[in-house]
Amino acid sequence: ILCPKQTNTNFPTEMISNTNPTQEETLSLFKEIEQHFPSQSLGDEKWYILLTTAITAGGHPELAADLYKYLISKPEFTTSDQRKALIRRLREALVKLVSVWNHVRDSSHLRNFHFTDLPPKQWKQYSASPASKDQKTETTASQGKQHLPPPSRGFLENWSSGPSNQQRGRQWLDQIYRSNHAATENTLSCHKDFEWLSIEISYGLYLSDHTILGPVETEIIVLSGILMQNAPRESGWHLRGTRRIGVSSEDVEVIQQCIEKVAEFCGWKLDKIPRVKDIEHEVPWESGA
Repeated sequence: ILCPKQTNTNFPTEMISNTNPTQEETLSLFKEIEQHFPSQSLGDEKWYILLTTAITAGGHPELAADLYKYLISKPEFTTSDQRKALIRRLREALVKLVSVWNHVRDSSHLRNFHFTDLPPKQWKQYSASPASKDQKTETTASQGKQHLPPPSRGFLENWSSGPSNQQRGRQWLDQIYRSNHAATENTLSCHKDFEWLSIEISYGLYLSDHTILGPVETEIIVLSGILMQNAPRESGWHLRGTRRIGVSSEDVEVIQQCIEKVAEFCGWKLDKIPRVKDIEHEVPWESGA
């Protein structure tokens, strides 16, 4: 379960970083994460998902523009369609990060996508599917009011809380927690507002939707957001959860190392979080549990 951010004297609570990196240092970080991330086993398009969420959580949302420019210099992002798909993935990563980090950081990062080479009509693509005419912002002349376009994640147009959303959220939550969820559920039962936020919003709305970013990418986002908060308990839960969805212990360790590299780049020390070897004994679960 995603719990409120814990107070940590080693961790700044404002949207700031302790560093002022040069362009050379920034580019060096991008290349280091790209090279160190276990892309051979997890795929080539996940390293920048980790990077965009970790640098946002680390207080450098302005580096979104630099990351985008670095990515579009690559041959796999040369066409307009490829770049629109890239922006959808980056944007979805930040939407999911909302569930574990505060909205202000994500909003600041999203504004930096204006530094793209795409014409406004192309990067202002509101839906995960190709935009249609009825998705454009309309203005009622007599009232001067704007009718906002549908949200960027297409299924939200018909989304509602309730049993089906709860089921979707619990199905994904159960893959992460398995039988370990019982203890946390008992705690949350005393705090109905947090229980509702966890099931309906964090898991039902955000984390269980894998139409743009898949299960592994989703857990990478959660790990980035939580580990960057130096939160030991929740970090252990999601190191364990990442193992349970099929990522090897070796790859989880490398993912954590990548997040720690970003934290160091931001001037933050992650000294309270466990490692995958510390929770490995918790990964197995009984069949059906």
